[in-house]
Amino acid sequence: MANSCSTGSCGTNHNKDFDRMIKDAEIQETLSKIKNKIVILSGKGGVGKSTVAGAIAVSLAMEGYEVGLMDVDVHGPTIPNLFGLTNSRPGLTPAEKLVPLKVLPNLKVMSIGFLLQSQKDALIWRGPLKIGLIEQFIYDVEWENLDYLIVDCPPGTGDEPLTVFQLMKEAKAILVTTPQNVSVIDVEKSVTFCEKMGIKITGVVENMAKTICPDCGKEFRIFPGKGGERIAEEFKIKLLASLPLSHNLMDKADNGKLHKAVKEMEMFKPVIEEIINSSKEEEFEIDKRIIKIAIPLDKNGNPSAHFGHAPLFAFITADREKKVVIERQDLTPPPHEPNVIPQWIAENKADIVLTGGIGPKAEAILKGNKVAVIKGVSGEDAEKVAIDYLKGTLEISENKCDH
Repeated sequence: MANSCSTGSCGTNHNKDFDRMIKDAEIQETLSKIKNKIVILSGKGGVGKSTVAGAIAVSLAMEGYEVGLMDVDVHGPTIPNLFGLTNSRPGLTPAEKLVPLKVLPNLKVMSIGFLLQSQKDALIWRGPLKIGLIEQFIYDVEWENLDYLIVDCPPGTGDEPLTVFQLMKEAKAILVTTPQNVSVIDVEKSVTFCEKMGIKITGVVENMAKTICPDCGKEFRIFPGKGGERIAEEFKIKLLASLPLSHNLMDKADNGKLHKAVKEMEMFKPVIEEIINSSKEEEFEIDKRIIKIAIPLDKNGNPSAHFGHAPLFAFITADREKKVVIERQDLTPPPHEPNVIPQWIAENKADIVLTGGIGPKAEAILKGNKVAVIKGVSGEDAEKVAIDYLKGTLEISENKCDH
């Protein structure tokens, strides 16, 4: 049969698809080195979201963790101002990756503000450019191994937070509000946004809740209402802290010295404790009845011990309740490139991988895409392995291939 595509566009599309797969793999490889991702959101501007994001990053660094702070507020980046980095520029590694700026020995920062010629420059960008920038801030920045990546998003539920959560499916959100009703209405939209995206909300921070008169020492509330309490009660999420308006903190932030506000960081202690407690490794719980199981196969069609070099993968759709196989499809994986295959597994909607052996990076990428992994699996028939898993009789030994 003659080739129906005489223009050559099919090959072009194939190359684009492959390039996209390589880029996705690079993104997931970077994210696999970051243990926890915390995204700071607000429905409304002017609530002190960036200050809260910066303070959380500093507080975690002060606890001894390796921390990254990524500012994806394309149109109004303020993170450089908070740390006195408005005239700073990132370096380049020999591999031409951007080197984030260090605020503390264990706190790295990256922002679009570092790439602008002037603070007054306005970026007039549509969605695709924003998406590309956020992707570049992940795969093209030398973050290295991090305990926490704090992501400061712009207000609202637009392209930036949407892109971040699509790339970081295991990320958790912290919402920032002020007490008054106009802020609460907007933050409620952020709550429903997270729910629709399947993102877990660690809690809400009520900022500027009160202040202390410098003359009489009396404490009073600046805004009417109790927005943090209202959101926590309505949506059954935790109120992490009700923060005062601290003139000392504001002064240090305005003068680019947020990281030197050591005493003021005490007010963020409840937030940091909740972040640390909620960041403990969670086991995957598959609660769906119909699931898809991926099993690497060797050249003879039997379960393989070598995940990355398997010539075929069996994708088995199964009923967990009836413990039966519904459908099986054997697919050829893409060419063996670093971390491409686990991304391909995720894109094929697998819920779990059963394999004899798998390397740590591939496992991390799968888990980052909410694909569970059971290693040390052996057997001579893929469907029997799947049934044994469903019945709870699957025999597990040591990881047979960990590179």
